[in-house]
Amino acid sequence: MLQFAPLLAMSTAGLALGSANTIYQLPPLVLLYPACLYLLGLQAESGVIAFRRGLLAGTVAFSACLYWIAVPFAEQTAMPWYLAISGPVGVSFLLGIYSAVFSWCCYKLLRNATPLYVGISTFFLWGTLELARGTLFSGFPWASLAAAFSDWPAYVQPVSVLGAEGYSALLAALACYITAALITSSVKHSVAALMSLALLFTSSYYSWIQPADADANIKIAMVQGNIDQGAKWNKRYMRGTVDRYITLSKQVLDHPVDLVIWPETSMPFYLQSSREYLPLIRSLAIASKAPYLIGTPGYATGTGGRKFDIFNRAYLIDSEGLMLSWYDKVHLVPFGEYVPFYIPFAEDLLQGTGTFEPGTKHDPISVGNLAMGVLICYEATFTELVQDRVERGANLLVNISNDAWFGKTAAPEQHLDMTILRAVEQGRYLARATNTGITAIIDPKGNITTKGKSFRADVVFGSVGTRTGFTFYHRFFSLIRALIIAGAIAVLAYSIYTNKKKEI
Repeated sequence: MLQFAPLLAMSTAGLALGSANTIYQLPPLVLLYPACLYLLGLQAESGVIAFRRGLLAGTVAFSACLYWIAVPFAEQTAMPWYLAISGPVGVSFLLGIYSAVFSWCCYKLLRNATPLYVGISTFFLWGTLELARGTLFSGFPWASLAAAFSDWPAYVQPVSVLGAEGYSALLAALACYITAALITSSVKHSVAALMSLALLFTSSYYSWIQPADADANIKIAMVQGNIDQGAKWNKRYMRGTVDRYITLSKQVLDHPVDLVIWPETSMPFYLQSSREYLPLIRSLAIASKAPYLIGTPGYATGTGGRKFDIFNRAYLIDSEGLMLSWYDKVHLVPFGEYVPFYIPFAEDLLQGTGTFEPGTKHDPISVGNLAMGVLICYEATFTELVQDRVERGANLLVNISNDAWFGKTAAPEQHLDMTILRAVEQGRYLARATNTGITAIIDPKGNITTKGKSFRADVVFGSVGTRTGFTFYHRFFSLIRALIIAGAIAVLAYSIYTNKKKEI
């Protein structure tokens, strides 16, 4: 079998080149990652060594994917690049712990297992670790196996049944099943594993080509301001920012739409109390004869001894210029919107308003026939948040974001890939308006029907539809997750039982 160094290189290449990147992407390469972690565990001399090798492999592979985390550290603070790289390495180390646990489990539980048992066990183990990765330490479900296939929407349809975590688990299971069959020279299991993978992709493709049952008859305009992150919160540039968004939005006067969307914090001031700018935007909405959903900071009477609480907010201004309702971001970005620990330099990373507070309202923003489940920035990467929006009646998903932090890196494409999964999981159209890109409309099958060019001030026009039905995954969301965790517990219990039986 392969030695440690080649496995480390293959696992890194698999995750980095299988996921979205700026060099070359081939989604099936991502299957190398779980296969190599399985082999690292299988070939280890002890559980400790398996854990260490899995940790190193995970840290290196995720660092190759998430290198862009260093960009805001270097460009928004005075931190030199050689120190800024500690950002992605630190995050990758935490994510590498899940890879380490997987390799440890492979050593402890699967060394003498049949290929079929390897496949079944790794499904539950990988799925449980994916669920943990999206929850613990604030959660960071980035660079999943399922997300790697978002660029090929024909092959992400299983997420409407299993969810992203379940589909990632299935991909990992098939990768490990094939690997186990090959190293045991089992022709029967090798054929069965390859046929299972072929059946999975064939059925996914068949589901993808079936016609959608929702008409895209609602016209929308998404305004991409392309405001540089370094100037965004500078008061000297605020008038220019407002003028740019208003000028771009006037295109709607010649191309009537049903909804106009501005990105996250597109108005970098407190719009709710702005005597200078709020009247201009109200007049624009009236002239456009369309409601506007606008990202901006908001505030309310403070709690916990604070005079004011500040929120990352999305306001709805209707076609009569009335500010009807709003949504406050619930899941905040550590070090971008709040500092979880006292780290002096990290204050420089916070957006211009300082520390945000998490919102408490989860209901859709409604106007006319639209019930918009709003997701701000990386909230769209969290399955449970989108599940909640649809459960509360959202018939359209809207993601507003600002990825200008990360420049021309792989981050915007990776962010889009995660968002595509949410549309397929819930069977909803998803409109995504961003500051610098990638602005797009995603249909319930994961197809990008409209896409703007990155780093360009523009208005992206397109059409969406509303849906009220539920996918299999939505209906059985809690049960599917519970079964995955129960399966992992059963695998561990069975291993303990068989080990005790051998001792007797």
